Amino acid sequence: MRIQRYSDVVESISEKAIYFVFGGIMLGAFGGLLLRYRGDGYLVPFAWLCMITALVLFCVGVYVLTRVTKVESYTIDCPICYETNQLTSKPENDDITCIACNHRIPIMNGAVLPVSQVQCGFCKSLNYYSEKTDLLICESCNREIPIFQEDGKPTKQLPKGYAIVDDNSLYELVLVEGSKTNEDLVKTLQSMLALNRNQVRDILDDLPQSLLQGINHTKSEMLSAQISIHGGKCESRVMQNP
Repeated sequence: MRIQRYSDVVESISEKAIYFVFGGIMLGAFGGLLLRYRGDGYLVPFAWLCMITALVLFCVGVYVLTRVTKVESYTIDCPICYETNQLTSKPENDDITCIACNHRIPIMNGAVLPVSQVQCGFCKSLNYYSEKTDLLICESCNREIPIFQEDGKPTKQLPKGYAIVDDNSLYELVLVEGSKTNEDLVKTLQSMLALNRNQVRDILDDLPQSLLQGINHTKSEMLSAQISIHGGKCESRVMQNP
């Protein structure tokens, strides 16, 4: 069962109590007006019904409000920002999100675990981890940060695609589809390869053709997308080390 925050429970109870009390006040005021301006008196029974109902609603609202005092409160302090978090019960092994800094508060056997700081080697931002942490992903750049593993503790593998992984491989951009009658594609290749029109048309006459070699993955994907927009198709192939 999910542990609720003390403030959320109190707010929910108070909101219900206000509905009952406010409804009772409005209905009582309406009944009072009917009694004051009773006219021939044929609405008097309805007015008294409104007054009685209003009293019942008001009493129910007061009763609901008294339930606030019965809500249990358990506090834990965030080890990162030291903000006090109030809960309705003691957490055993469920981590809690801090209401102030939005970091997860590690909890084991009902006790808050100490946290350690580590600086991301890529973006230099600070990240926090505890002994419960198996894998640490940087909050800023989404890269995996290596952390110390205790002896005998199994090492978990990060799911593929879960975090950004630097690719240091070199790629070859190969044009596999295209037409020399496509003027947009011809102009794009002219600008990209710094060739004249006839040279580009010769390339398009004999596909597939290698356009660029020794470029990184980001550049190969960017150029491939640019060519695709203008009616061509490219493949990014990893170059084998000599």
